[in-house]
Amino acid sequence: MSPKTTFIIKEEIITQVKEAVSEGWYNSMTSFVESSLKKEVERIKKEKIKGKLLKASKDPLFLSDIKKIEDDFKYADFE
Repeated sequence: MSPKTTFIIKEEIITQVKEAVSEGWYNSMTSFVESSLKKEVERIKKEKIKGKLLKASKDPLFLSDIKKIEDDFKYADFE
């Protein structure tokens, strides 16, 4: 069983979540919250990766390595 956690959430949000559940968008408030949190965690992960890629795109050593790999596979791409 999953651990229980308590949050303080504005009443307006709770009302909207209950409405979404009653309309059949989700099976329960728990599934709504879990799904929403999972989506946000995934968004954050993607933003972190995006930041690392942006940083790497400005790193001369990384760019040099990419160039070397491209050169190594220059002729293999045409096979």
